[in-house]
Amino acid sequence: MWLWCYHLGWVVIALAIVAVWTLSDRHRAHYRRLSASLWVFARFGLALSMIVYGMAKAIPTQMGYMTLPDQQLQLVGDTSLFNTLWGFMGASEPYSIATGLVELAAGLLLLWNRTWVLGALGSVFAMAQVFLLNMTYDVPVKQVSGELFLIAVAITTPLWPNLVRVVFNHGTRPVRLWSPLGTGRRWLLKTGIVLKFGLAAALTAQCAFLSMLIYSTYKTPTSSLDGVWRATSFTVDGHEATVSQTSPAPWSNVAISHRDKVEEFGVQAFVSQTPDGRTSRWMLEVNGDQLELRKRKSKAPQQFLHAHQSDPDRLVLSGVVEGKQIAGTYERRFMERSKYGFRWVQPEMDPDAVAVGE
Repeated sequence: MWLWCYHLGWVVIALAIVAVWTLSDRHRAHYRRLSASLWVFARFGLALSMIVYGMAKAIPTQMGYMTLPDQQLQLVGDTSLFNTLWGFMGASEPYSIATGLVELAAGLLLLWNRTWVLGALGSVFAMAQVFLLNMTYDVPVKQVSGELFLIAVAITTPLWPNLVRVVFNHGTRPVRLWSPLGTGRRWLLKTGIVLKFGLAAALTAQCAFLSMLIYSTYKTPTSSLDGVWRATSFTVDGHEATVSQTSPAPWSNVAISHRDKVEEFGVQAFVSQTPDGRTSRWMLEVNGDQLELRKRKSKAPQQFLHAHQSDPDRLVLSGVVEGKQIAGTYERRFMERSKYGFRWVQPEMDPDAVAVGE
């Protein structure tokens, strides 16, 4: 809701400015130089936005957290459309990198007068795909992607006549752009160029540095607790738990993400899964062999578990859950997706099997 209010506020402010400006400057013949300045500003703003979003995919961090252990136990049928899309993008780093490079290249090309056309067209196609995905997968930033798409389309307006001519196989004509404000003053023009490339270079370097820190954090487990774990035994008050047992239900699987190499970008989460496939997610804090679980970071821990490992692939969890003493013995589980990669030759399909390879 806040995003809608934010946009509504700016629409109201813009309409007020237009009304006042029109009344106070109604005798001006045209606003070509002002319009050209707005076009340059929109092009620069779009370039910076494409660089930011492109870098977050080229160094796969925007969706990279979807490959962490705490994201692996959610059943497909229980996964939201948003997480389905993010999981699809995060599952393939090469695809994420490819889409990011397209956005990053489009943003960089927009900065130069000789290459802005290619950058603008690249931005149109890239943001059209992003906007379509956001709309159809219920991603929360529909307005932002939609606005970037409209800006990209608007920037290409000087090209529309030539694009129509190309479609009908006619010759194109030189595109003449209006001159923005300040182009008659060499010192102001040079200052603008320095500021443009200086800001773009600083933003690109900052995004690359932060993305590398986040990527390194996602890829570096802090302890051997990190991973997906399958229960080999689970007891409640000393008695072996049954599949249909409730209050508490046994945890057939647990997933622990313990990755805080860079604390501000760290991920610490604990997910338990009961035999019916339902998952419960907790924020995690590791203090030695004690795991503190809470639903909100600002709240006190709601569960305390004791963790013991005889070797990196074995885990014993014990504690009090719903007023009863629980103890679970787990072994590390390697997810099936980790077995697959790029293959030129696919396995033969067996028509008698349920699926390929079965």
